[in-house]
Amino acid sequence: MSEAYTPTPFPWQTEEWELLQRTRRDDRLPHALLLTGPEGIGKRHFADALAASLLCSSAESDGSPCGKCRGCDLFRAGTHPDLKKIAPEAPGKAIRIDTIREYISKESLTALAGGYKIVIVDPADAMNRSAANSLLKTLEEPVNWTFIVLISAQPGKLAATIRSRCRKMDMRLPATAVAEQWLSGKMDGMDTALLLALASGAPLKARALADPELLGLRIKLLDEFAAIIAGKADPVTVAATWNKLDLSLVLGWYNGWLTDCLRLKTDPECNGLINPDQRKRLQRVGESIEFKKLFGTIDDLHQALLAQGSQLNQQMLLESLLLPLAGRRSGNTG
Repeated sequence: MSEAYTPTPFPWQTEEWELLQRTRRDDRLPHALLLTGPEGIGKRHFADALAASLLCSSAESDGSPCGKCRGCDLFRAGTHPDLKKIAPEAPGKAIRIDTIREYISKESLTALAGGYKIVIVDPADAMNRSAANSLLKTLEEPVNWTFIVLISAQPGKLAATIRSRCRKMDMRLPATAVAEQWLSGKMDGMDTALLLALASGAPLKARALADPELLGLRIKLLDEFAAIIAGKADPVTVAATWNKLDLSLVLGWYNGWLTDCLRLKTDPECNGLINPDQRKRLQRVGESIEFKKLFGTIDDLHQALLAQGSQLNQQMLLESLLLPLAGRRSGNTG
């Protein structure tokens, strides 16, 4: 039989882990925790490690699960009756009220193994209004020995009433040296510094980008972006192509290009670019875009990023972002 999997926090999460374990030892663990921070830093992994710790009957002095008890066996198998994970049915979809109700009734929140009952909601900002209101009732009248973990990279999307009833823990990006050390054995000879830059310092996102085909796709889309600005590509056609891809990935890259264009237009010698390998190219692109248009496009993009997960038409969203760069009006597309 293989050794039990015992999730532990990442090296850059030690401070947050120790704080919660001290709180637990003092019997002051909150009934609800809101984990926030950028995508790709391991918030969900931290929540899983915390759940494993709370469900373990023989945890180590630092809170690490033993990996050998019945609770750890059930956790590893994904069948622990006192751990419930709530997520959208598909990426970008909403978490609906029926899903919340299924797990937060007082009967459902009664632990079967005699310890904690844990509910993890990820991403919490995917809850629609009805679902959030349903959860709020439980947060206002918590059941003893329940522990609800809400995870969100965009906590501003959560109602203030939800946020106010949770202990908030902001998880930060790790120091570059810490991230590079963690990634060093996972990149198969790839440029760790570049991948971290592309991921805005988020180690898990950098690891996910360590794929030559994915990096090749990034350059292909950058070619199309530059061609639109140069008047050599149709933005509607490009939008249709991009619409077949992961919207979150595409918008993340697009945001990086525009941000670097603005930085380089302001200071051609600036450091800290998101795309350091494309400095000269993005400098040329930035020089061809007026400041007013560049600022306006970035503002539009940020609105689009905030709207992710809504019912917006992706094709129309991409067209609205690309058409202004080509100097065309959306009404001209027929």
